[in-house]
Amino acid sequence: MKQLRYLSCALALIFVGTYSKAQVRVGGGFTYGSKFEQPGVFARGEFQIPNKDLGIVASGNFYFPKKDKNLGVSSSRTAFNLDGMYTFASNDFLDIYGLGGLNVLLSSVKIDGFDDKTSDTTLGFGVGGGIRYKLESNLVPMAEIKYINGGQKELVINIGVLFQL
Repeated sequence: MKQLRYLSCALALIFVGTYSKAQVRVGGGFTYGSKFEQPGVFARGEFQIPNKDLGIVASGNFYFPKKDKNLGVSSSRTAFNLDGMYTFASNDFLDIYGLGGLNVLLSSVKIDGFDDKTSDTTLGFGVGGGIRYKLESNLVPMAEIKYINGGQKELVINIGVLFQL
């Protein structure tokens, strides 16, 4: 855990040093996971290394709670991702990229009539790709598909809008 903190601090210092030259995008949109079968929303931040096709993406997906009224079971999920990104093709209006990295899934299940709920945290990895379409200098619609392996083993689709800072 200490190593993760040190790595986070080192990455933060690198970001601060190159922020003025880098492309930074933030935004969000809608998400859907094939295993949980419930829509949700996501928030995302991208940091493109200056003059390179490489970048780092941090995102969080919150899925709307799922309730089975017949069984009295409700479940919820939240996922956090830290990915490396490589832009394969880019021009003035379109970027095509691949990404891969770590995924942390937080899930919980509660049964009606019981006070306790069961929670689980699972570490996994994901690979995928997507496109960004540049409408204006600061408005960037995006679509992405990613396969997550680990505790969930599912396909995740994200569709949203990013804002160039």
